[in-house]
Amino acid sequence: MMRRLPIFLVIDVSESMVGSPLRHMQEGINQLINELRKDPYALETVYLSVIAFAGVVKTLAPLMELYAFYPPRLPVGAGTSLGAALNHVMDEITQKVILSSPTQKGDYKPIVYLMSDGSATDNPDAAIARWKRDFMQRATLVSVGIGPFADLSRLSEISTSMLRLEDVKENDFKEFIRWISQSVSSQSRSLGVDLPISLDKKELPMLSLVKSLNDAAAIDENYVIISGLCAKTKLPYLLKYERAPMMNDVPYFKQKAQVYGYVGVYPLEADYMAWSDSRVNMNKIAASALMGGGGCPHCGALAALAQCGCGQIFCVNGEGVAQCPACHQEVYMSASGEDFDISRSRG
Repeated sequence: MMRRLPIFLVIDVSESMVGSPLRHMQEGINQLINELRKDPYALETVYLSVIAFAGVVKTLAPLMELYAFYPPRLPVGAGTSLGAALNHVMDEITQKVILSSPTQKGDYKPIVYLMSDGSATDNPDAAIARWKRDFMQRATLVSVGIGPFADLSRLSEISTSMLRLEDVKENDFKEFIRWISQSVSSQSRSLGVDLPISLDKKELPMLSLVKSLNDAAAIDENYVIISGLCAKTKLPYLLKYERAPMMNDVPYFKQKAQVYGYVGVYPLEADYMAWSDSRVNMNKIAASALMGGGGCPHCGALAALAQCGCGQIFCVNGEGVAQCPACHQEVYMSASGEDFDISRSRG
């Protein structure tokens, strides 16, 4: 039996990835497969798996050879369960990777590419301790921060390499995926000899090598994510707001609080809740801190940021009676001059 090179892509599909980052990631998986299939060495040895994590973790594509691999759809959920993701990939390695024995040579050392744009919403301490104890010599972990606010500090103790994709522009992302493809191809030709992760800044200016905890840690307060339900279809959607620059340096203008400008509204599939953290979320933000908004991406209603007394965000077509898609209560919706708090998603 041919020895396999197992590659695990562990991908953050939390709400903060919605929009361009998730679209580029989806396209990137297709690009990765197409490029690896051109390499006869990779085609012969590489087996690929895709694991997604948000509030929960699931295997989207089990470990399989390249010619049979079909890129899965990436979902979206609330939360970034990093500890659960590590435990899941360790379980997958234990169950799916063949160890060497006196009668046969097992698989080559598996490589895990873990990609995230935020920080953990669970406690990964136990999973990190498990990796240090049982997997440090058994697998290679490459941690990749997507964007400047990805917090990689919790993974610093167990990662062979930590990298940061500085921006999430389309061309930069394509070059990043090409780098992964080249790294995998090089490893497939090495006949089991571990190769160091190489990074040529001249060819890959969008990637930086994370060398310290200060570089690894980042707090993402640049975005506010609000989840809502379409009143007509009952399907979920996300509203995304980006931090606006403070204006205190403008003469005669005093800004008392941080505000966030509208970026876009994004339709989600019905499996959003199945991928989301089920714990009670107490994060709030004042409605006055949110500037602008859009319509419902599912039914086209004019406003996607209406709130029922139960706390549910849903869409309406203006003033008048509307039924909340969560509690089914009929409420009269109208513009209000008073400020109120809105539940803020975990991101």
